[in-house]
Amino acid sequence: MKKEITTKDLMALNEMMTFENWMATKMKFCSQSVTEKPLKTMFADMAQKHCENHSKLLAYLKANASEGGK
Repeated sequence: MKKEITTKDLMALNEMMTFENWMATKMKFCSQSVTEKPLKTMFADMAQKHCENHSKLLAYLKANASEGGK
């Protein structure tokens, strides 16, 4: 069952998706910037988790978006 998404919900989703995308990019950069293997792995894992969070938010938005932008 779809939930109605309000403008306030959309604004919050936008903020959260922007944050997750920004953090994933930042963590990927950090992973590429360090030479220590444990840090590289930690940053890469964090980047992956933030990408997953972004994907889950996008899936939620797609699943609950009104048909035709109503």
